[in-house]
Amino acid sequence: MLQEGEIERLGDQKTRKINVRLVAATNANLQDLVKAGRFRSDLYYRLNVYPILIPPLRERKQDIPLLAKHFLARHTAIHGKKLRGFTDKAKRALLAYPWPGNIRELQNAVERGVILAPGGTRIEVNQLFMSCSEEQPPEFGLGNGGGLDVNRWETGKDLREAVFNGSLTLDQVEAMLLETAVDKARGNLSSAARMLGITRPQIAYRLKRLQEGTEAAGGSPPGPFDKTHTASA
Repeated sequence: MLQEGEIERLGDQKTRKINVRLVAATNANLQDLVKAGRFRSDLYYRLNVYPILIPPLRERKQDIPLLAKHFLARHTAIHGKKLRGFTDKAKRALLAYPWPGNIRELQNAVERGVILAPGGTRIEVNQLFMSCSEEQPPEFGLGNGGGLDVNRWETGKDLREAVFNGSLTLDQVEAMLLETAVDKARGNLSSAARMLGITRPQIAYRLKRLQEGTEAAGGSPPGPFDKTHTASA
């Protein structure tokens, strides 16, 4: 069928032409399996017309905020809950965790957070990772063994390393700072600007620029995980 584009139905004696596009996906390395004799080489070469490599989630961290936000919206609707997003530590944990289970694991973690978080609150890091307490993040690769310790990101050195190794982008850092300041100021831009050491017009410009940039790219508003804040003067 793959070679000739023809099939013969079971019990039929007539050959039929078909016009289909076959899309096959696997998480295995088929070249290695062919060499090991565990996958038919003729089938591999018939399938391998236009291969597309999708990197694991740990190599495309810029997708994590959008996916987490999508799963949050899905599972809050399923479970009938209203949540305000993720705490800052939870956001950093999501970005720092290596996600060996890829998107399925991320979806399960977000759903777990939705189930455990009380309504009207934000999802905490220990609700995403149940066997991980905030005092012992290394169990989840967030400390000495596999990434950044979420409890030490307040230091400038760790934040720099997060940007340099690709765990965070500059836009995400700026969005996180702006979002936190606006949250702490309860939407008052003047107070938020004073916290950041800038003027009100400057913070308003930065928020507008982030929103326009993400909307132009088809993404979400300023905060990498949450909705745009309604700010007051």
